[in-house]
Amino acid sequence: MAPSSSTPAGVQSLERVFSILALLADHHVNGMSLRQLVELTGLSRATAQRMISFLVQRDYAEQDPRTRNFRLGTAAMFLGLRTMSRPPLVQAYLPTMLRLARRSGEGVFLVIGIGDYSYNLHLEQVPPQNPDLTSLVGQTRLLGLGIGSLSLLSTMTNAEIRQHHERHAAEYHSHGLTIARVLTGVERSRQLGYTLAAGFGVAGVGHAFAVPSGFAAISMVFPTRMPLSRRHELGSLIVEEVNSQATS
Repeated sequence: MAPSSSTPAGVQSLERVFSILALLADHHVNGMSLRQLVELTGLSRATAQRMISFLVQRDYAEQDPRTRNFRLGTAAMFLGLRTMSRPPLVQAYLPTMLRLARRSGEGVFLVIGIGDYSYNLHLEQVPPQNPDLTSLVGQTRLLGLGIGSLSLLSTMTNAEIRQHHERHAAEYHSHGLTIARVLTGVERSRQLGYTLAAGFGVAGVGHAFAVPSGFAAISMVFPTRMPLSRRHELGSLIVEEVNSQATS
């Protein structure tokens, strides 16, 4: 977006550059044309061209030689990866995860979206530790193929979900997930405010929520023998704790 008139002149250029980076992150898969950047930022074509050229020179953006669209570059990737030794999101939501683990007696995952995939960022458990759950930390899954990842998928528009499903049709097909079935699960998640899913001997519940510059999800996984009423109870508990942190 174009800077507001109340923005100090000395930081207007920074605001503009960060607005471009945020847009490139949101449209990283397909990239963005210079025309789209101009339309969505409100910048003049000359200003947008100058700023995107600077980002390309510094490797924070790159231009596809075929489509001529821009997307995030190598420097942006490494900048983000350097946070993984101490993820700020884990530090922010650790108290909430600990409360959920104590109140539920279940393992609690923090999941983030990375493009078309979800990433299990962190796990909190109360003793005894479950090695099967611990092994899931650090794993990536296609959005929609896990509890937290289905929650994250539900934050996208139906048009975006259809495009996502089309890009990964073969993998979805291998799991027997048609676009109609995926959208049914998404709509249920939206109506409940949390995701319920089961399969392969396990079940789970998750809830996606907005964080700075994106979305994250908190989820729990447990045996399918857990009563459905208890799963709904845990879904409501996650929503309660996340909302409590947001308003504190």
